[in-house]
Amino acid sequence: MKAVAYLRVSTIEQATEGYSLAAQERAIRAYCEAHTWELAEVYADEGRSGSSIDGRDELKRLLADAGKHQFQRVIFWKLDRLGRSLRDLLRICDDLEAAGVGIVSIQESIDTGTAAGRMMRSILGALGEFEREVIVSRIKAGIEEKARGGELVGPLPLGYRRGNEGSLVLDATTAPLIREAFERYATGRHSLRDMGQWATSAGLKSGVGNPLDRLSIRKMLTNVAYRGDVEFHGRAGDGFTVKGKHPAIVSEEAFENVQRTLARRRRNSTPSRPFGRTPYPLSGVSTCGSCHGPMLGAATVTGKYRYRHMRCSAAQRRGKDACSQKMVRAEVLEAHLGAYVTDMQLPPEYLGAVAEELRRRQGSEVDSTELPRLERQAERWKRLFVIDEIDEARYRQEVTPLRKRMAELDQTPARVFDVEQALFYLRDVGALWADSSREHQRDFVREVFQEIVVNGREITSIAPKALYAPLFVLDRQERFDGDFCSMAPRARFELATYRLTADR
Repeated sequence: MKAVAYLRVSTIEQATEGYSLAAQERAIRAYCEAHTWELAEVYADEGRSGSSIDGRDELKRLLADAGKHQFQRVIFWKLDRLGRSLRDLLRICDDLEAAGVGIVSIQESIDTGTAAGRMMRSILGALGEFEREVIVSRIKAGIEEKARGGELVGPLPLGYRRGNEGSLVLDATTAPLIREAFERYATGRHSLRDMGQWATSAGLKSGVGNPLDRLSIRKMLTNVAYRGDVEFHGRAGDGFTVKGKHPAIVSEEAFENVQRTLARRRRNSTPSRPFGRTPYPLSGVSTCGSCHGPMLGAATVTGKYRYRHMRCSAAQRRGKDACSQKMVRAEVLEAHLGAYVTDMQLPPEYLGAVAEELRRRQGSEVDSTELPRLERQAERWKRLFVIDEIDEARYRQEVTPLRKRMAELDQTPARVFDVEQALFYLRDVGALWADSSREHQRDFVREVFQEIVVNGREITSIAPKALYAPLFVLDRQERFDGDFCSMAPRARFELATYRLTADR
């Protein structure tokens, strides 16, 4: 068994007998000798507090080495050497256990490599979970109490900023634009999409700098904070609305005029398409080649004729000036994709080699511990955000790359390559594309493809999911003399030039 030692002593404890680095190291070496373990390295943080992991460079180096699977146990004199904060202690233990490393505390006789040690670790975890739930309950109660007192909770609405001593004051730049937005919409001459275009031209953007679309405009126009009120859980049905301590941007009369205008336009408008009645096979997978946003299905009615289109989501929400991609008939794109998959050629003599290659990749490239570790990290950041120890910007900064990596791992095949299933979708369903219902076409597209890129009136590239990528490479070899050996887990095929490139 290969083990490492972790030592820590704070500035105050350096003079205290039994806590010195030398005393801790002697005890750990004696423990290793008694158990015939090899002590590979000693990590020591001298003069460092255990209240936080920040500033403890040796502990960070230990955690990084644990991820490289260089040892099987971490030994320390006492649990508080590893961390005085229960939250940090649980976080460190989670990271070590995710790397397959057990922890040993000499004083508490904890060794997570044994059944008794794992039981003690479970008790610590239960205590930590209880502590977190108590903290969250207290914070929720505090937030509700603030709201009842007339204080705005959560992110500040546009038009406000923090003044002296935390009070809210009007922002001299955005508050007049908010007031003008209410006045313009109350005339009834502008749609929500028109208002989004006006907001962009006027320089009115969201708190993170994004343009305001029609949904953002609707949310702004219905926010009671602008008339000086505070609403708490208004949509839940058990909330309340009270008079706020912050100054109002619009009058009560102006706010109600806008609500009447919204209600009137809602009664007079008819949806362009009834949601759920007309399936669009490419929705949920196709993206715009100009702005890289998703393409949405939309129907238009001219007289007694109904036309199905695919439209860029940016243009749908913010107007045609938001993206250069024009609406394109859905049938054109569906026929383009159908022609491609219908002509696919999959010689049976090569399928065995493709399956063997994917099995090799599964055995050598997939780390089964990475996804659970990332999920635990994302959950920890979420808890820190909930208990208000980090702000929303920091939360998004930390969690966004974790979620991106988890999405990539989720697309990695977790089972042996199922040649029969892939053949059914690409040979049988593909060949019957023209005779299949739109529901079956939609299921086929979502099963097989990761992304379909639309430029103008054409599909210019496709990216199959990892399970089906080798079959697309095989088909490319047969039809277009492509590179059969280049079997990237997620390959992108350029339909316009018939060129295969790796999409990493």
